[in-house]
Amino acid sequence: PTVLNMSLTASYVILCVMLMRLLLKKAPKVISYALWVVVAFRLVIPFSFESMFSLIPWRTNIVPIQHEVIYYQSPQVNSGQDALDSFVNKSPSAQSPFDSYVDASVNMVETSANILENSMEIGTYIWLLGIMALLIYSLTSFVKLKMQLKSAQLIEKNIYEAKNLKTPFVIGLIRPKIYLPVGLDANERRYILRHEQVHLERKDHIIKILAFLILSIHWFNPLVWIAFRLMNTDMELSCDERVLKQMGENIKKPYASSLLSLATGRHILNGSTLAFGEGNVKGRIKNVLNYKKLPYWVIAASVVTVIVVGIALVANPKPGQSVQPQKDEDNLTKSFSGTR
Repeated sequence: PTVLNMSLTASYVILCVMLMRLLLKKAPKVISYALWVVVAFRLVIPFSFESMFSLIPWRTNIVPIQHEVIYYQSPQVNSGQDALDSFVNKSPSAQSPFDSYVDASVNMVETSANILENSMEIGTYIWLLGIMALLIYSLTSFVKLKMQLKSAQLIEKNIYEAKNLKTPFVIGLIRPKIYLPVGLDANERRYILRHEQVHLERKDHIIKILAFLILSIHWFNPLVWIAFRLMNTDMELSCDERVLKQMGENIKKPYASSLLSLATGRHILNGSTLAFGEGNVKGRIKNVLNYKKLPYWVIAASVVTVIVVGIALVANPKPGQSVQPQKDEDNLTKSFSGTR
């Protein structure tokens, strides 16, 4: 139930982040990339602070119904004579039609609770099987990729070239390595290498592994899959912009040409940070060609907006005029306890 509640709350946050991405379309993509931290927080952390400025429309800490809520106490007669009271209280005739109705209602509630409990247990097993399937698939893809890279040649430091590759990427966690296709010209190699080095500088290869693990936990939520894909897109777009910022806007056309020539449409879901061959190539090329430095006030306004919205999405709403669960429980228990 805790994972389900977190996934439900995160779904609302994902929709808000998607809306913010549209509003911040002209802003640097690194700002949109940073917004996904809020989604990750909601998918991982089951608690948060409360604020009257929260944008979350419901409370995430749902209180489960206790067993005592459906407790029923049979009505008792107390006349002062023990023998008579014992006989009457044990007699079936002491039960009124209302008492029979209450007993039947309680039995129905208990049956429904048992069905719900069994359904939750079955759902838990399916959820765990889904996590195992994704992790096994990821590990298998990683091993298969490593086998394909056995013939790769070391060029310098952590940079390798492989003949059977068309897509450059970074692989590894503690000692990540950059793999480049063979046959790149000097300019293409310079742009691609810088792109992969930016990934390493920002620790994107670690972020993507963590994002995949979160996806594995919430695999049943389609919005989490959409968020994972959009996060990868923002990661690549922001990385492209960092390269252009460092190397100059005059490389936009040759850089876009490199993206187009290396695009294979191949998508490998193995937790590694794939670069030029992954994602929306058309969108990346368009973003590169339209890139230009923005005024500082536009960037500052975008950053402030993201911070304010991020805090509002992280915070839980303060309790309002809601009815307290314990009071409801006491009232229901009293209504079912027969007293005469």
